[in-house]
Amino acid sequence: MKKIKLTAAVLCIFMLTGCTGEALASGIITPRPAQDEITAVNAKPIEFINGVSRITTGGRYILSGEHEGQILIDASRSDVIELILDGATLRNPAGQAIYALRSRGVELILADGSINYISDGVHADAENNAAIYIQHDLIISGGGTLNVTGNFHHGIRAQDFLTINGGYFQITAVGDALRGRDGVIINDGTFLLTAGGDGIQSNNDSNPEYGFITINGGMFTIYAGDDGLQAETDVTINGGTLRIEAGDDGITANKSVLITGGKIDIVNSYEGIEGLNVTITGGDITVYARDDGINARDPNAARDFRGRPLMRGPFNQDLYVRITGGNINVHAVNDGIDSNNNIFLEGGTVNISGPSRGMDGAVDMDGTFLITGGKLVTSGSVINVSRQSTQSIISVAYTRQLPAGTFFEIRDSGGNILLSHTSQMAFTTSFFTSPDIADGRTYSLFINGEKTNDFTINSLITSVSGNSALAGPANENFVPRGTDGGFAQPGRGDWPGGPGFGGEDFRMPNPGDFRNFPNPNDFRNMPNPGDFGGGRGRNRMELPELPRI
Repeated sequence: MKKIKLTAAVLCIFMLTGCTGEALASGIITPRPAQDEITAVNAKPIEFINGVSRITTGGRYILSGEHEGQILIDASRSDVIELILDGATLRNPAGQAIYALRSRGVELILADGSINYISDGVHADAENNAAIYIQHDLIISGGGTLNVTGNFHHGIRAQDFLTINGGYFQITAVGDALRGRDGVIINDGTFLLTAGGDGIQSNNDSNPEYGFITINGGMFTIYAGDDGLQAETDVTINGGTLRIEAGDDGITANKSVLITGGKIDIVNSYEGIEGLNVTITGGDITVYARDDGINARDPNAARDFRGRPLMRGPFNQDLYVRITGGNINVHAVNDGIDSNNNIFLEGGTVNISGPSRGMDGAVDMDGTFLITGGKLVTSGSVINVSRQSTQSIISVAYTRQLPAGTFFEIRDSGGNILLSHTSQMAFTTSFFTSPDIADGRTYSLFINGEKTNDFTINSLITSVSGNSALAGPANENFVPRGTDGGFAQPGRGDWPGGPGFGGEDFRMPNPGDFRNFPNPNDFRNMPNPGDFGGGRGRNRMELPELPRI
């Protein structure tokens, strides 16, 4: 069996310029001292023997070149392993390619500008089922590219915390692309994730402080057969750009979903964003959903065929949707925003295309809808507005159904546009509220550029009969995709348009269609990986108490 050697540079300082080394013909990689700062380096050669390279002591290791076999990390619980990938290809047709049984933590460092490939095969142990499997903490950083193929099940899996600080990732997996059992924290990086299961998952259900996903930055394109992001406890998104196509839910948590910033496009999902509670304080969010767009539900409640709780009684006060900021566009076959308890609108701008029928609507809840701020425009019905709301509301019922592509707006007496929306679905009702709408003033409803009504605000909710006969023609170039009540899904910005809906099954796209995967650029600010006890905070935002209804 061919023997291939790695070198551990235990005393090497944490600078790639001093540690990238060179691959020699013999397979031995020699670290370069960083100028004159190091006069001696204690190196421990590690050999691949019968397809396995066993690492038993902490330190720094560098892998380059093409190999077949497994890197087995079997160090003590006090050891930290740093593994630099510098132009490495590692395939293990018989199991995990990188497998850490024990260590305090492992850091994968993607050397600046390098392109690396890791893949696995059939595993004898179905529990440790990932191309990269780390029993404890895993940190990934650097400026290179990491391509991972999880042929057996998952792509990258850490049984404790998975933290990613940078790099370029293209991960394809039969199961989940990224999984950190105790938590996943992503601070930066560019990701193309194609998963038969979830794109990103955290699944610890034994500790209420674990099982979370926190995204602070990065650029993500996620194709998932199940959920895009799935957390046992909480999902927090503070920044980044995410494009998600999911066979099931776009973003889902069994407890809280908190979005404070970033750009999120969920271009295909069953339900777009769901949690026990969903709070949005910022960000630009677009959701296309075959069921509900944004949903607050109790994952443990017994449900009917529509997913509604069977048992009535006291509501769980932790169950709500709350919007205090952000720009939100929702297009849903069933409810645009749905809560099995209350909904709070306190700020932000919300546009919803939803149905105008029975138990489904643009905004639907089992409790009440309290409006104290923000802007909301819907094509589709809104129910249960609380009389404690402090902002004027306009409810319009049209004399006939208006088609998808209809553009409607509210203008003040001076002709200024206060609210506007292009519906993605056919509708018979619409709903408007804004801090700019004042009691006692007169406003006008325009449909496709033609004025249909003048009306004066005279109560908390002003009801208007929209004279559809006076409406101008809908946009002839607007062609909804999908059938059976489906809605249009045009391309948006740099992201290609996704498939239409209306009963269509989710089909996993070909990741080769993603043509803008960037080349690695210079990585100048490599973080220090030394403290594996830190970096686990969720960066949760403290919010004021909910208003009482």
